[in-house]
Amino acid sequence: MKAYHLPPILLLLTGCSLQAHDLKMSEAAPALLTTSSAQSTTELRDAIASMLKVKEVLIADDAFRQSSRLSLSRAPHTDPNGQLIMGRTFEMPDMIQLLVQGEQCFVYHEKSDQSRPLPLSKCIPE
Repeated sequence: MKAYHLPPILLLLTGCSLQAHDLKMSEAAPALLTTSSAQSTTELRDAIASMLKVKEVLIADDAFRQSSRLSLSRAPHTDPNGQLIMGRTFEMPDMIQLLVQGEQCFVYHEKSDQSRPLPLSKCIPE
């Protein structure tokens, strides 16, 4: 079995980059969208879909206008008559939060600890 040794400088750089990420998240504040346009709504939907690893998500046009948090649940499976097929859903909803750091808005998915920037969106601290 071969042992691999990483150079100390690589370990040092990795540690610094992790600390820089934590520092940025700690400086971010919960935020609200100031305006919503078709472009910013599309940007928001695409960012959330990429974090959740799904093709698309449906969110209201006024999402993040009154609260910095958004709870997303999967649509229940129904038959053609609208009756639930699988019964109860025990999966917890995904929590998405809108954050601002400086002038940059971004969304943050708590479960995966991922974030995506929203360069087209304008937001203010909550």
